[in-house]
Amino acid sequence: MEELEKSFSETTKLLLGTELHGIDEYGQWIGKRIPRPYMVKSAFSSKEVWVPPPMIYLNKKFNPSRIISLDEMDDASVSSFSPDDIKNATVKDILTKFVKPVAFYCGNFRYSTYENIEKSSGAGAGRNIYYSEDVFLDVKNVAYSYYALYCQNMFGCRSITKSAFCIHAYNSVSVNRCFEIDACSNSSDLFFCHNCENVRDSMFCFNAKNLKHAIGNVQYLPDEYKRIKSSLLEQISEELEKTKSLKWDIYNICCAKVKK
Repeated sequence: MEELEKSFSETTKLLLGTELHGIDEYGQWIGKRIPRPYMVKSAFSSKEVWVPPPMIYLNKKFNPSRIISLDEMDDASVSSFSPDDIKNATVKDILTKFVKPVAFYCGNFRYSTYENIEKSSGAGAGRNIYYSEDVFLDVKNVAYSYYALYCQNMFGCRSITKSAFCIHAYNSVSVNRCFEIDACSNSSDLFFCHNCENVRDSMFCFNAKNLKHAIGNVQYLPDEYKRIKSSLLEQISEELEKTKSLKWDIYNICCAKVKK
């Protein structure tokens, strides 16, 4: 998807000051903490069918012999049994003889109008969605994500709504231009922040409200904040370009040890 790749580069340029190219080259890092769909062949054909990640279904995969694509559903709904066959059947008979033969899980679920959806189990009402699950409703340019609604330009995000231009934003609403955040709302331009509300242009802030130009919940002068941020982004960009990954994220940054 040319437009999606362009969006990824634009988003990294906006967040980090450096354009990264090739979503799949960074795929392991982007999707590190994201439940991702997987592919099986349709029980009715050789068509690729993408189904939800096992972790949202008791950590179990569906029986591949009972999986079909949504557009094959009409073929699965035909039963050879009549009402008279079922009239005197027991509950066990109904389940095993009549229901089971026509019970299939439909992957490749699509909703409303959509364009350019690949490697995704559930998506729709949007465009340019890649390697994702439960991405719906006015969405655009979303990849390696799980449960994103009313979002655009989102990469490696989970449980996110009404947000844009983020990488690794989790359990958040109404956030923009954020990198490695969790449980934040109505905030923008955050890096490595948790449980922040109405916080702007800040880094490493936790359980905070109404801050700007803050680092570790302490507010700095704009120029000093900008200097420190520039240094951080330079280190992040260098590591990403070199290794296609980043050692620290919002969930393990607290494990970092200070060098003596």
